[in-house]
Amino acid sequence: MKHLAIMGFKKTGKTFLATKIIEDLVGDGYRVAAVKHVHHEFTIDTEGKDTWRMARSGASIVTSISPNEMAIIFPKQTHETNRDELLGKIFQEEGIDVVVYEGFAKLYGGSPHVYKILTVRKSEDIGLIEEISPPVVAVFRLENTSLPEIGVPVYGPELSQDFFNHVRRSLGLVK
Repeated sequence: MKHLAIMGFKKTGKTFLATKIIEDLVGDGYRVAAVKHVHHEFTIDTEGKDTWRMARSGASIVTSISPNEMAIIFPKQTHETNRDELLGKIFQEEGIDVVVYEGFAKLYGGSPHVYKILTVRKSEDIGLIEEISPPVVAVFRLENTSLPEIGVPVYGPELSQDFFNHVRRSLGLVK
């Protein structure tokens, strides 16, 4: 299983790029999981609703199932201690080939096991590259911003097949 994190500041095209990479990989037959980092106090649950009450009562896992989708909620005390292990088991069971993370610069930016693409809008945004460790696959610029030479391929704002081929090669996914 390969791990690819799309990292950058707000409004630099992280979601745009993540969805394009996911579409490309899925179109090529890969099974892809997407993991989104949310900085604020987001909760999938709603205070006062049944699942919220079940979690508040102490349930370690709360699952909500509808005809259209399933959500598994791990209350904070559960997911903080073994988040990667839990996700790894689910992804392994589901036969996931590539996990695409959006965000997580602080959590995965130093990991040698996570491939990274940095997104930038302004030339100053490139400074974030100093805070992340290799492997850095590419830099994606949302606009035709002039960037200093950093030894990493720069793509965008248009995405070509060359970009997607480069990502697959970097991840070792060339068929």
